[in-house]
Amino acid sequence: MVAQARLVIGGSASNFGRTALRGGFMPDPFTTQINSGGNIDVRSLSLSPGCAGFATAQPDYIVDYNNAASFLRFYFTPNGSGDTTLVINDAQGNWHCNDDSFGGLNPTVDINNPPSGQYDVWVGSYRANENVRGTLHVTELRSRHP
Repeated sequence: MVAQARLVIGGSASNFGRTALRGGFMPDPFTTQINSGGNIDVRSLSLSPGCAGFATAQPDYIVDYNNAASFLRFYFTPNGSGDTTLVINDAQGNWHCNDDSFGGLNPTVDINNPPSGQYDVWVGSYRANENVRGTLHVTELRSRHP
């Protein structure tokens, strides 16, 4: 029997922290430093179209969101160079993934009418165990993007 690696959802542990955000949070965007990557091939998990990269089992970050807005955006910008991905499991268990956005290599995930609850966030890298240091941004403003 071979055990299949998978991503841990709905837990309390993450690699780089956890925060609670209420609709209308300030400052907007909320930002935190994260290292991407891991050894789990996200594409092999068949979570949702567009899910790719290598990540750890534990989410990199957890956002507890109390909904009061019609829009929530997550995006990642590396401190230097690096091509990363975003994998998000929302409060209703839906998967949202992105690789490149806004004409560049930085990933963005938009969630319309975001439900209240826990959002598990992974920042993936394109090679196993490759780490890209950068900033995870969470915003309710459509004008903010990488």
